[in-house]
Amino acid sequence: MGLVVALGSCTVQRGLAVEYQDASVQILVADQSLRVAFNSSLDAEQSGANVSALLVRLSDAGSILRRAEAALTAGNYSDALNLADTCKSLADGVRTDASVLKSDAVAAAGNWWMTVAFSVAGSVVFVVVLFFVWGRFKQRYLKRLLRSRPEVTG
Repeated sequence: MGLVVALGSCTVQRGLAVEYQDASVQILVADQSLRVAFNSSLDAEQSGANVSALLVRLSDAGSILRRAEAALTAGNYSDALNLADTCKSLADGVRTDASVLKSDAVAAAGNWWMTVAFSVAGSVVFVVVLFFVWGRFKQRYLKRLLRSRPEVTG
């Protein structure tokens, strides 16, 4: 009977150690995902994207990660594991959305420069055509002026 109790105790201890280890590893993975998501959001912001919604989601993921760490410390390994999974999912979503926002911001900046370039080119063409038309008008005017005869009154 004592052997069965001792053997059962070892199995429970080993099961708790595995649960602790699983939850601890998942929390570390979630923390790493949160860091990557934060860096992706920072890159998107530096590209000119509006990341305010992403920051709210990052804050939510951070608070979920803190709750997971508190559950791990309290010995509630299943809650810690579930909260860490939720945090990782949120962080991965933020990372994906940040990369989309970054590519959209880069494309918008490229379109802006293209608009500026075409505007400058259009202005130059307009001025060249304007000088050509003015030169033709001036030449025609001078030709008519030189053909005309002055009237003497007196």
